[in-house]
Amino acid sequence: MALLISLFAVELWLFYMIHVYTEEAEALLQKSSFVKSNRDLYQHAGLIGKVMRNGFLTMILMMPGPCAKRGIVDITEARNFPTGFKRMLFVSWGTGWILCLAMMIFGTYLKYAK
Repeated sequence: MALLISLFAVELWLFYMIHVYTEEAEALLQKSSFVKSNRDLYQHAGLIGKVMRNGFLTMILMMPGPCAKRGIVDITEARNFPTGFKRMLFVSWGTGWILCLAMMIFGTYLKYAK
């Protein structure tokens, strides 16, 4: 039950963070053609579109080297991205994935423990 409540709380935080901070994060990567393309593609999809944009942005910031080699992001913009902001994105998404994985493992355990 505690796992489910934790996952629900993290998901609420993710929805809030995505709604409030997606445009601000995209504004910090103005030279990125990938961010501009994602914004144009998903801007009409509402909250789900913002989730996609924020998730792609977080992945770009996690791997700036390979993304810069492919011309997806300007490496100086990615390196100059505010550390606290980057940490908030990584921790929020990471916690959500870890809790989701824990729920799947726990569900599998319950299924085969019978």
